Amino acid sequence: MILLTLLFKLGVRFAIFNFIWFFLELAHKMLTGMRPPFLAEQYILKGLKYILLVNITFVYCLEFAPNEPTYVLNWQKLLPGGLILMLYLLGKFQKQQEQLQFLGAFQMPVQQRPYARNLEILLLVLAGLTFTGLYFFPHLAENMISRWFESSILSLEKAFLLGFIFQVLGFFFVLSVFFRLIKAFAPKPPQSGPDQTQDPDQFTDYEEVSDQHLD
Repeated sequence: MILLTLLFKLGVRFAIFNFIWFFLELAHKMLTGMRPPFLAEQYILKGLKYILLVNITFVYCLEFAPNEPTYVLNWQKLLPGGLILMLYLLGKFQKQQEQLQFLGAFQMPVQQRPYARNLEILLLVLAGLTFTGLYFFPHLAENMISRWFESSILSLEKAFLLGFIFQVLGFFFVLSVFFRLIKAFAPKPPQSGPDQTQDPDQFTDYEEVSDQHLD
């Protein structure tokens, strides 16, 4: 029950964080004249987004010692919190790859936004290292930016209509995690071998779709 509550609460926080980040990205686009971002610019902003998301997740999983101004690093909350965060980020990465495969299969145009698979993997590694680093230096999680995000998240979570919407999104986040786990551990059907009746000299033409323009 504690794990389900943590999963739900983090799902709500992820939804609110993305809501806030949407307006921050919109402000950045307006300041840059709505032009498409450069590759370095895109991933610097995305790296900052991941670090902030790690920060607010870590702060939520922190506990304070009673009657003492010190942190309590409880692995019973930090470990599942970190795993939920990485599962969330891995799900976003997997969704991007599936979208690439879908667009490539139907030869559909991709979005004109910088995308690099190696940099996406690097961001996942950065997120994991940041969460681990905050365990050894928890005082770094308490800063002006994280406090602003924390107060904004709490205000939106308590809002009448928006709070209800974010709670619904948190519920669907819990369902999505369960479906992803079921899919990961479900036995895969055996793959059929190649068609022996097919002429070996025949082949299927395909076009390799570049993944440099998909976020």
